Amino acid sequence: MKLIYEIDFSALSAEEKMEFMRSLRDSMKESFRDNSFSAELLAQTLIFTRWWNSYKYMAPAEPTPQILETAIELLWDFQEGKCSPEIFARFQKSFSDSALEILTGDDGELNEDPESDAFYREYFGGWEAISYNVFLSDLCTVLEEAVSGKITWDAVEGVIDGDIGDTMIDFFEPVFKKESGGYYASELDRREMEAYNTPTFARVITLLQQDMRAALAGTPLSELRVRYQDEYLFSPEESAKISDYR
Repeated sequence: MKLIYEIDFSALSAEEKMEFMRSLRDSMKESFRDNSFSAELLAQTLIFTRWWNSYKYMAPAEPTPQILETAIELLWDFQEGKCSPEIFARFQKSFSDSALEILTGDDGELNEDPESDAFYREYFGGWEAISYNVFLSDLCTVLEEAVSGKITWDAVEGVIDGDIGDTMIDFFEPVFKKESGGYYASELDRREMEAYNTPTFARVITLLQQDMRAALAGTPLSELRVRYQDEYLFSPEESAKISDYR
């Protein structure tokens, strides 16, 4: 079986692309099975850094949450040994406790942890960046897994399938979309197949695979960190098209 980052996604049939996506998370886990946790975490860091570089130009009508940039930078610091495990774990807890309130309205953890509550008030109070909620949720998972030492690839799958393929693709490609009401199973299959078969989605997968290979190439972290300051999912100009995004 080919490793996921060795597959030519563009060359697959529409049906094969559907199968590729339906087994995405398991395929990513299997492709990194013989690699270290640090390699897996680096791969996710590269992927999310690329994505953040584009996300921060989206939804120009909303404020760009600086705390998301801070979280990405601290993730790099943690891997480079510039941030202790204790400090990183404390940040992760406050970040996740705050995100839980934003995403679900559950403030139980904030009420029980004064440090998390103060963090929330400083960085998340009056959150108006609804377009960033999916990214926030999945970045939480990345930080949690960095602390726990176990990578599930749920976060990568979540953004690709639940954000890019389900919503962003409409800003770039004409794919089947219902203006109101939910999708029947057959309609959802049609939409997914059309989305996965677009040039834009193929580019997304190609960049994902590129980041996975980069994580395994043995390049020094400091060099990758500098390089990925200018790596994008969509260019700033393309990202600006994603306005009024929910």
